[in-house]
Amino acid sequence: NNLNNIMNNPDKGIFKLNGEAEMFYRKASLPDKATHPANKPIINKNPLNQKMQSTFEYDIKKDRRYMSDKFMFHCPLTINFRKEKITQGQFNLKVNTAIEQDLSDVNIIGIDRGERHLLYYTMINSKGEITKQGSLNSVTADCGVTTDYRSKLDDKEKLRTAGRENWGQIETIKELKQGYLSQVVHMLSQMMIENNAVIVLEDLNAGFKNGRKKVEKQVYQNFEKALIDKLNYLVFKEKAADEKGSCLEGYQLTAPFESFTKLGRQSGFLYYVIPAYTSKICPKTGFVDFLKPKYESVEKSVELFKQFDKICYNTEADYFEFSFDFKKAGVDKGGKTKWTVCTFGKERYVYQGTDKEPKCIDVTEELKNLLSFYNVVFADKKDLLPQILAVKEKSFWGSLIYLLKATLQMRYTKPGTADANDYILSPVMDKDGIFFDSRNAAKTEPKNADANGAYHIAVKGQKLLASITSGKTTDTGKLNEWLGYVQKGDE
Repeated sequence: NNLNNIMNNPDKGIFKLNGEAEMFYRKASLPDKATHPANKPIINKNPLNQKMQSTFEYDIKKDRRYMSDKFMFHCPLTINFRKEKITQGQFNLKVNTAIEQDLSDVNIIGIDRGERHLLYYTMINSKGEITKQGSLNSVTADCGVTTDYRSKLDDKEKLRTAGRENWGQIETIKELKQGYLSQVVHMLSQMMIENNAVIVLEDLNAGFKNGRKKVEKQVYQNFEKALIDKLNYLVFKEKAADEKGSCLEGYQLTAPFESFTKLGRQSGFLYYVIPAYTSKICPKTGFVDFLKPKYESVEKSVELFKQFDKICYNTEADYFEFSFDFKKAGVDKGGKTKWTVCTFGKERYVYQGTDKEPKCIDVTEELKNLLSFYNVVFADKKDLLPQILAVKEKSFWGSLIYLLKATLQMRYTKPGTADANDYILSPVMDKDGIFFDSRNAAKTEPKNADANGAYHIAVKGQKLLASITSGKTTDTGKLNEWLGYVQKGDE
């Protein structure tokens, strides 16, 4: 009766019953028997489940649907068939016009395809302040049970690798990925509605996505497609039929999907930004390493350091300071060019040579030892450049470049450890005299390296939305404009 009322009510007639329905017959392919007999405890596979075992008063038949003959009726429907057809460009224009009218009420969710996280999200308000952030390695379902999909995918990969190496049965991973994507997309769509938010992703090229396909756990393009499809007609099952978000009053938040090549940089409330310089960038000062020092020869190293303004030791703070101007070093990417980087901090994880594991070094102590060995005298605030440039030994310059590179690295990661050892440590002091360290971050700051990436993706989205004029985005995404935007807060 409810279905008839829906179909016959002109005001609610959003579903159209199409032709070309099909009937299928599937014979039983499994014996009809219990997989888990009644009243016998079953060990829960999810290690995060507080209950170690579960007992049921009835038989449980795994894959029960395949234990009996089935008729299946496939009936195509068209949703919103009464609505006037709209192109992606027209839909985007409507969305941007609405956002332009009240930008102060819009939150922005940046999502990073991280290195230590399958996905990581950060939500900022219109002022650029972080209001929520978190890893999507684990997802909590509506029933309250949390599943660690990162670990499950890791385990599944190991089984698949072992199967290939031993010519054994290769475990399937497709269903696990689909389950993960379903949970993540549901969570993000709820977050959009509850927080009046748009979603911002990196506009990664097809080559990057295809290159990541060899890694089993990566879900890049599948995630984008699943998110677009879900937001195309967003329905929440718990909503009553007369409520917003029900099957009769679904939200359309993305334009109809045709292909990734035609997607461009926007699909409704889903935006794409250029991914450059979102991860290894200081969230407080906007500093980015454009020097990228690399030892090639003594002569080239000397030429590089001749462009520096000053190198000195700060006795009170106990670190070395390198002052330079990117322009003098032949680098002009726009934004602020004069910087002073410091060897602040005791722990930096860096690779040396063919090391498989990173080495933890204290750059300040290493520099003290290096300079002392080559008779470079360092006193408080005294310029060390003349003494440094006078040294001609290859080993000295190789070590000095190595230590400078370690200082500029900014992202430091120790594999196999928790987020505390995947952090951003900025070598540049902000206007409040603080070197940003994500291990000590406040709630409104990125709390690890992948959070930093998601945060700056959201900030790029903020910049993109701020550029909307007459319903159209005018942000070109150029690097010099981006640097000017993120570095203005440190003035």
